[in-house]
Amino acid sequence: MHYDSVLAYVRKILENSHIPAILYEEPFTDVPIIDFGLRESLFANFNKEETFAHFEKLCKENTLYYITDKYYCSYVCMQLPNPEKKQFFIAGPFTFVDINQGNYLELLENLDLPADLLPLLKNYYYNIAFIHSESDFRNLIGTLAETIYQGSSNYTISHVHGNFGNSSLLEDYITNPEQISLMPVTTMAIEEKYRLENQCMQAVSQGNYNLTDQLFSRSKGIRPIPRLTNTLRDYKNYMVIFNTLLRKAAEQGSVHPVYLDELSSRFAKKIEELTSVDEHSLEQEMLHKYCLLVRNHSVRGYSPVIQKALNQISLDLTGDLSLKNLSEKFSISAGYLSTLFKKEVGMTLTDYVNKKRIDHAILLLNATNLQIQTIASCCGINDINYFTRTFKKLKGMTPKKYREMISKPF
Repeated sequence: MHYDSVLAYVRKILENSHIPAILYEEPFTDVPIIDFGLRESLFANFNKEETFAHFEKLCKENTLYYITDKYYCSYVCMQLPNPEKKQFFIAGPFTFVDINQGNYLELLENLDLPADLLPLLKNYYYNIAFIHSESDFRNLIGTLAETIYQGSSNYTISHVHGNFGNSSLLEDYITNPEQISLMPVTTMAIEEKYRLENQCMQAVSQGNYNLTDQLFSRSKGIRPIPRLTNTLRDYKNYMVIFNTLLRKAAEQGSVHPVYLDELSSRFAKKIEELTSVDEHSLEQEMLHKYCLLVRNHSVRGYSPVIQKALNQISLDLTGDLSLKNLSEKFSISAGYLSTLFKKEVGMTLTDYVNKKRIDHAILLLNATNLQIQTIASCCGINDINYFTRTFKKLKGMTPKKYREMISKPF
């Protein structure tokens, strides 16, 4: 069909966001479970075959349906224009409502369910994808519908809340609490959360921000398990754990504890200063900064003595970083350290030290108004002439010219 590739693409996006997206087609013998088994868990006599039989009759052609049931879960469905067989596209459940500990009891009351179903309800909503941007989601589905029906004027949009005609796609037939038969709720979301989390931490340990960004995008639909009635405190606790996991991941990437402690402490302060749940922006910043930390300060792949030398250089640019002093500090010969450093790092120790010092000078020139003499001293070079020569050799201009260049208006 003309829409097959677009449909497959959208289904992949939805599934990566933990929203089931299925094709249900004739002969309609294998009726899917589209609500993670909630109704079969709650209602012993729930008949999904009968429910889908009503759905098949009532779902009109050339119509995009947005359905929201009484459980605050939403679904998208369309009858596809397939001349060979009757076929439906169904996506869901998902929710535009951030359901948490604070409103579970309200949900129980609104749904007229007994209080002992609270654990089941919590597990269920933990499995449901939460859509942060309703407009982006509707744009995605609208683009799919335009492709399927070959133009926005060729289909209508129907918003259904609860009832679907005289029956309901997702309405229950048995509502007597005495007939409730609890069944296991799927653990899919929990397993997927841990799988993505482990992959994300592995990517952080490698400094691979592109991969962490992809994994993080896929995990947005999986919300942390709510543990407290105070949503903000609950989120802060989650972020403290997230910060710890990122710190341990960067540690596995062979980053010195000094850098880990500095960044971790900075984020711990930011977390406690939060006044609202910030829609993932702090989480993305943390992922980015920890990846940069690994990229800039990882000594993975070097021998132990070179790891010590690299860390000593990075942590004490103003100190005595001469070959003689470092070799004495590490109790090895200067010749051995020189040879090993050149072999593993690809440049002499002196050239590496100069590079790190000039890189730091660039940072200070961009971020401060300190005098060039002061910047040279902050980088461990007290001879201003030597500093200027070294800077020009590595950057192609003097420190003064560089400052003039970055000071010019665009």
